[in-house]
Amino acid sequence: MTVAEDPSEDEVRAELDARLARRRGRWGARTSAYFHLDRLHLLDASVVRRVETRIETTRDEPGDPGLAERPVYDVLDEYEVDPRDVRRGEPLDLVKRDTVSKRACACGNGLRQCPACDGMTYRPCEPARPCPVCAGVSPCTQYLAHGGKPGRTARPPKARRPVRPEERVTCAACGTPDSACGGCQGWGKVRCQTCQGRGRVPCTTCTSKGTVRCRTCGGRGELTSWTAGRITWTSETEKVPWPHRPPKRVTSQLHAGSWHENRLGPGDPLPDDLPLPHRSLVEQHLDTVKGEQDRTVVIRRLTVVRARPKGSGNREYYVFRNVAGRLTVRPAMSDEGRRNTAAVLAAAAALVVLVLLLVT
Repeated sequence: MTVAEDPSEDEVRAELDARLARRRGRWGARTSAYFHLDRLHLLDASVVRRVETRIETTRDEPGDPGLAERPVYDVLDEYEVDPRDVRRGEPLDLVKRDTVSKRACACGNGLRQCPACDGMTYRPCEPARPCPVCAGVSPCTQYLAHGGKPGRTARPPKARRPVRPEERVTCAACGTPDSACGGCQGWGKVRCQTCQGRGRVPCTTCTSKGTVRCRTCGGRGELTSWTAGRITWTSETEKVPWPHRPPKRVTSQLHAGSWHENRLGPGDPLPDDLPLPHRSLVEQHLDTVKGEQDRTVVIRRLTVVRARPKGSGNREYYVFRNVAGRLTVRPAMSDEGRRNTAAVLAAAAALVVLVLLLVT
C-alpha cells in the first residue's frame, strides 16, 4: 500500500463510527470523536541473497569413482558456470586438470586382518562359569580331600538342575558320597553353554575367515586421488529489523491486511514513495557480501491506525485495509482496561482468601 492509498482520517472515523453504532446499546453513545488516532507505518523487509562458494580439496575414493563425466577446470576461481547449473541449485563437482592418479591401497588385496579376533578366526571364551546352584561357595563339604582323586579330568561338567537345591551328590573330584553340590558335582563351576568348555568361539565379525574387507579401499585394493573443486549456491535471508513492532494485541490478525509488496532485483532502486526513515533502514542492509551472485529485496508495508480513547476507556481499536481493499476494525483491550482487569482479579483473589479464612 502506498501513501496515497493509506486510509484517510475521514474513512477511519466513518468506519469506527459504524463499529461503535453496532455496539452502542452496550457501550453507550460514544463516537469516533472520543478517540485519538495514531498511524503506525509497519515495514517488513528482507534481503534474499544467492551466495556462491568455491572450495578446492584433495579427495581419495576407492576404485573408480567415475570422474570422466565431471567438468574439468584449471583455476577454480576462473571457472565459468553454466547458468543452468545455477538454476538447478545443486552443488557442482569439478576435477582439476591432470590431477587424477591411481595407487594401490596399503592393504594390498582389499582385505585386512580382522580387528575382533586379530586374524585367529576365533575369540577366547571362559570355559567355565560359576555354578548357578552353589555359586562356587560350597561345591563339596569335604574340601580337605577335594581334588585328591587321580585320573579325573579338569573339564567342568554340564550344569544340572537338582530336584532340591540342598540335595548332595557324590563328588566327582574326591569321590565322597553325599558331599557335593548337585549342580556342579563338586567342581564349583559348570561348563560354559556358549563354547561348551572349549575355551573359544568362532569370530562372528569375520565369519571365522580371519580377514575383513578394507574400509579404506572398500575391498577394491586401489584408490583414486584427485584435486576436487566444488561450487555451491545457497540462499541466505537477512531480515531488516522492524522500525515499529506490530501491535501485539492484533499481530495475528494483520496477516489478513493488504500489505503493499515490492520485489526488487540487484539493480532496482528503492520505491520512490518509501519514507526516508524506512529507506535509511533498508539501505543499511544492501551491502554486497562475499560470493553474492544475485539478490531479491522484498519490502512489505502496511499502515495501521490506532484509535485510543482520549479519556477513560477499556477498549481501543486498530483499523487497516484488508486484502479486499475494505477497512477492517479490530478491537483490543487498552492499557487502562488491562490495569482495571488486573485490579478486579486481585480483588477477587483477596475476597476468596478472606472467605476461606472466615470459614476455617
